[in-house]
Amino acid sequence: MKTQIKNQSTLNQKTASGKTASGKTASGKTASGKRKIISAILPKRLLTVILILGLSVIIFTSAGYSQSGWFSQPLPVSGQVQDLKFFDSNTGLIAMWQPTALLRTTNGGYNWNIVLPNQALGEFEIIESNIVYARGSGYATDVFLFRSYDKGLTWDSLPVANAWTGNGISFVNKDTGWVGGTSGGLPYIWRTTNAGVSWVVQSDDTGFGKVFFLKNKVNGEYVGWSIFNYALWKTTNSGMNWAQIQINIGNPSKLFFINANTGWAATTNSVKKTTDGGLNWNAYYMPSDNGIILNQISSFKLINNDTIYGDYGLRQFPNGQLRGVIWISTNGGVNWGFQQPDTSIGKRYTGIDIVNKDTGWSSWIRTNDGGGPIIITGINTQITEVPEIFTLEQNYPNPFNSSTRINFSISEPANITLTLYDLTGKEVIKIYKGEFFMAGNYFIGLDIGKMGLSSGIYIYKMQATGIKGVTVYEQSRKCVYLK
Repeated sequence: MKTQIKNQSTLNQKTASGKTASGKTASGKTASGKRKIISAILPKRLLTVILILGLSVIIFTSAGYSQSGWFSQPLPVSGQVQDLKFFDSNTGLIAMWQPTALLRTTNGGYNWNIVLPNQALGEFEIIESNIVYARGSGYATDVFLFRSYDKGLTWDSLPVANAWTGNGISFVNKDTGWVGGTSGGLPYIWRTTNAGVSWVVQSDDTGFGKVFFLKNKVNGEYVGWSIFNYALWKTTNSGMNWAQIQINIGNPSKLFFINANTGWAATTNSVKKTTDGGLNWNAYYMPSDNGIILNQISSFKLINNDTIYGDYGLRQFPNGQLRGVIWISTNGGVNWGFQQPDTSIGKRYTGIDIVNKDTGWSSWIRTNDGGGPIIITGINTQITEVPEIFTLEQNYPNPFNSSTRINFSISEPANITLTLYDLTGKEVIKIYKGEFFMAGNYFIGLDIGKMGLSSGIYIYKMQATGIKGVTVYEQSRKCVYLK
């Protein structure tokens, strides 16, 4: 029996002097506590992962000195990005809304062309190296599925007969796919086995929300999941039969599985994860401190089973400036930090795609190095009083292999630049670049073992600039890295 729809969702780097100074040695103690990722103040240069164990922060970095984080890539039209997908490091697509347009690039997002100027699209599904499907729009008429065999250069449209809305698509190959949507206010799932030329109804119990199928068969059949009215439905026989397995997963804006057991769902301010095929889910929330004012997530992209990028977070700085952030997890979505793109864009980034460990995009931004630092700075709760002077303490342990902790104190609001150099004065990492800090006691953790650096002496230098633009503190210290 069909169930009436109750809710509708919306488509959606000064060379270092090497000078050292005596100073208080950090205790090296860390507070015990649950492992978690704390959100951070992020500059422009790269590191690839940050984990926090108690109050210690570990920053894993990529090899090489040349790092740039996320940087601006303007689009030819303004509006809302509905979806963003890349075939490779050069060719990609963006679906825009208000104005409606389909954008295409063949040089990695540095230039974009409008290939469909007045067509609203909501979701891309890339199949093989050249083929892509896109969910179109429609109401009280046939929903159109759009298809391209040349990486989005030219398109044809295929109606999904009797569908009023199309809310999710999932293709397992160029011919076989499913659309979830509604007709007459009721949920449906349609299937095609001939590349969208014809469709058959497979369910009138579910289909209103997102749909996802594994591309590889399990026991000779395709396994899939569908959302309807906050409940999760599952099929183990290619969509012929569906069973409700979870009554309240929410209304995910993104649903993705890597096998028949492990999957993720983006639901407002958390990513839910299952390891039993969807029967049970744990919710892992986006950070909500360090200036984050909207800890929401709309879409995500897995790089491997551990590293996941996400979009849609928003941060407010003490001066009132708003800047979007990119979420990142390095342990399969259990703990989340964020990267701060080095742009002046004052709104949330929507859509996320990563084609390899270094190269990725979100709306209006690109990275060539995995997104820059995930530098998580914490407040040193072992020292509660406001410091009287600026200090940069000796790292502990020292020598170290491969992680170390640096404590520093700020006696008045200031913009902080913290840089690591080698003995030749060459910049290794720009940890902070003029980032604003309130008075207080702070710490960071570094793991330069992940950068492919040689054993030896390195120099870290902190410079503080006051609110009048005058340098109020500058200090350098040596640290010894032993592999």
